[in-house]
Amino acid sequence: MSEKQNELEQRLMVGLHGTPELKHSEKMQHLGQFRERIIRLLTKDQVDDSHVYPEIEEALKDPRASRLLLNGDLAYRYRDKYIKIARKHSKPYTVVNDPSLKGNAGLIVVADHAVDVDKIEVE
Repeated sequence: MSEKQNELEQRLMVGLHGTPELKHSEKMQHLGQFRERIIRLLTKDQVDDSHVYPEIEEALKDPRASRLLLNGDLAYRYRDKYIKIARKHSKPYTVVNDPSLKGNAGLIVVADHAVDVDKIEVE
């Protein structure tokens, strides 16, 4: 196959299927974000818990934190307490509704760039 044919085939594939995405399965585990951008993560069960995890407020105070992402599968009454904290610290938030999401992530605090936090899960 010539180089021109290969390039044409690649362009056709991008036209049909969109631009290939790096680490797609990893991103679907983390509400559409790369693991290396996550500062803190709560599971769905933790977000459903009646108390607020102070680690999330601390993460939102982090100067690297750019936004809060919440899993849209969770009831508003559980997400609301964290939305109020995000507003208090002037951080935008997004409720992610995507049926292709996998994993158990209920909430994440993310940065705009890689921060490589070793332990993102809250105990």
